Amino acid sequence: ERGYIPLHVPPYSLELDLIEMFWKVTKDRIRRSELIDAETLSSRVIEGSEDVPVEHIQNFIQHSIDVFPKCVNKEPL
Repeated sequence: ERGYIPLHVPPYSLELDLIEMFWKVTKDRIRRSELIDAETLSSRVIEGSEDVPVEHIQNFIQHSIDVFPKCVNKEPL
């Protein structure tokens, strides 16, 4: 009715999957140092995710916007 056209992307498409970009940066921040006995992994994940600068997230979004037309046209990235 509204003219929407569904687009199917591969199940793992890092170029379009913002959470994968965010998670990679978060994991990199977690791995930089060993866990201290009193720390839990979940607290380290929370801390690592809170340390991701807003500019990184804005760049993830812009990157996805930039590559989206190539993905739709099935062009190499």
